[in-house]
Amino acid sequence: MKKFIYWIIINIVLTKNVFAQYPGEGTCGKGEGLTNPLNACSISQLVESIAALAAKIGIPIAAIFIIYSGLLFVTARGNEEQLKKAKTNFMWAMIGTAILLGAWVIAKAISETIKGF
Repeated sequence: MKKFIYWIIINIVLTKNVFAQYPGEGTCGKGEGLTNPLNACSISQLVESIAALAAKIGIPIAAIFIIYSGLLFVTARGNEEQLKKAKTNFMWAMIGTAILLGAWVIAKAISETIKGF
């Protein structure tokens, strides 16, 4: 346990010295300190970038689930239980897509509202 704690302390000290000497752009282009890894200077930019990332990841996944539910409809071949499963899957895929897009729209609206202040 002592070795682990010493290792953590040594790493913190070494990385602190390395990053303290880094001539980065600083936070929000002020030219001092560390480079901001989030590329967001305000809460509105952070919310907007998180929403854009969620949309970039979520939209292809939603498309895959919609295609999968279509495949379930095709493979059901009139079987009522499989049709019910396909309808349920399609309904939840559409609800997930609506939530994803709604969250993106709400985040965009919040970002624009905050920028207005």
